[in-house]
Amino acid sequence: MIEDQNDILDSRIKLHDRHRFEIKLDIDLDASLKSSYEVETYFFVPRALNIGPHNYNKDKFYNSSQRYIRFRTPKISLGKLCDPALTTSPLNRIKEDLGKALSGAGDQALADKLCDEFRLLGCIIRGEIRDYVRVFIEGLATYGAAVPATQRKLFVAEGLENFLGDLKNLEAALSSVKAGLSDPAVPLKVRETAAFFDEYMSLVLEEYLTSLLEALRKNPALPERFKDVEAGVLAIVTAQNRYRQAMKYPSVLVPGSSNEVIIYRRGVLKKFISGVLYLKAEFSEWEGLTQVFFGLAAGAAMFFAVMVTFFVGRTYAVNSMPFVAAVVVSYVFKDRIKDWLKLLFSKSLTRWISDRKIDILDSSGGGGRIGLLKEAVTFISDRDLPPDIARLRRIDNITSVDEEGKPERIFKYKKEIILYPEVIIKSHERRRDLNDIMRFNIRELIAQADDSAVDYPYVDPDTGELRTAACARVYHLNMMLKYTYFDREAKVNIHYERIRIVLNKDGIVRLEEVRVA
Repeated sequence: MIEDQNDILDSRIKLHDRHRFEIKLDIDLDASLKSSYEVETYFFVPRALNIGPHNYNKDKFYNSSQRYIRFRTPKISLGKLCDPALTTSPLNRIKEDLGKALSGAGDQALADKLCDEFRLLGCIIRGEIRDYVRVFIEGLATYGAAVPATQRKLFVAEGLENFLGDLKNLEAALSSVKAGLSDPAVPLKVRETAAFFDEYMSLVLEEYLTSLLEALRKNPALPERFKDVEAGVLAIVTAQNRYRQAMKYPSVLVPGSSNEVIIYRRGVLKKFISGVLYLKAEFSEWEGLTQVFFGLAAGAAMFFAVMVTFFVGRTYAVNSMPFVAAVVVSYVFKDRIKDWLKLLFSKSLTRWISDRKIDILDSSGGGGRIGLLKEAVTFISDRDLPPDIARLRRIDNITSVDEEGKPERIFKYKKEIILYPEVIIKSHERRRDLNDIMRFNIRELIAQADDSAVDYPYVDPDTGELRTAACARVYHLNMMLKYTYFDREAKVNIHYERIRIVLNKDGIVRLEEVRVA
């Protein structure tokens, strides 16, 4: 994962799977009336992949990308979740609202609120466990290095013991909530949501604590003291599958079987729980002025064809061969003129207008409009590349002729997001800051790539024998990102990132960061 931090925008670029990478922006909102930022992404695609306007249009780009805008998971530590004095804790709010339901106030609004709190609690617990485990794994990997023993003891040993203690306290608090859920006065939707939450938490504990257990056992330098911690983690991990089996949850691991159910079920539960943070995106039926100009292109082409027909008709009879030939030729040129004008408008107009506009709606705060997303994508020529982007693209060239040896096509994706923080803050106490996530699939880009390995003949210098070596064939997709945003003093900030995505015919090999400063 490649990560960079700014004042308001924190960006992270990581590999999502073999064919997709993910760009994630963390956005901190203040209480201003409007907050906006702009991201320009330039893709430098090797010409050997044969990608261009003729075979890679806007629809293919948008179909290859997924966009999500969601609230960032609120940060509440595991210990604080159980603190009765913390009014923002979803656990405390569940206890309070559950008491109301048990006393007979089981209306729909209360049920929806309870379901919302269960899902938010699931997001917070997962985020905290994930972050704790990540920190501990990093610490355990360096244990035994040149770090003072007292610091290692404080960080690893006491930290792990406190973490396990917080997990036990949380488990006890959740058990008391489960006892109240069995009452028939609790709405069915709440009980079903709580069951999803319970199953998901079991899977989260199993997944992350298994990684922690692996780290504890991997390092031979760990002292005897960690045996108790390892035993505690092992007890929690091994109990989870048995617990899900006893509760008759579908996500039970059966050694020796395909176990497709557990992976599918985990995905369903994760989407359900994390859905409480996601915002709705409503695509506009009207894609701005782009359609107007495309219509003008079609009209201009048709005007040309009609005028040719009119002038030829004054000279030749309608049923004559010259007239037929002229009409056919005008029809051919009509289509070419329309496509040329559409391409011209597409290249020129993306500076001022978008391909499409998307309303960002608050799915849990009344469905109101809290922002607007505008997108545009187009191929550009080398001479139209902004000087700052061109300079950064050439920053790692070794010689002045490097570019001639790696010809590229360039396409640009521009995204502008306008948010209304004041509206968000009015509706939400804990969910305010946002994540803007884009996943991009490179399958279309590698459709015409050569095989990922090639035989390379050579002569063994020691024996003089002819041999063959299998060499990997890769392509470098370079990506420049330019972030433009206003800080809290209303000052314009510009930040750049450059990523090299190493590809082959089978997908993404790796991501590399190229320093731009």
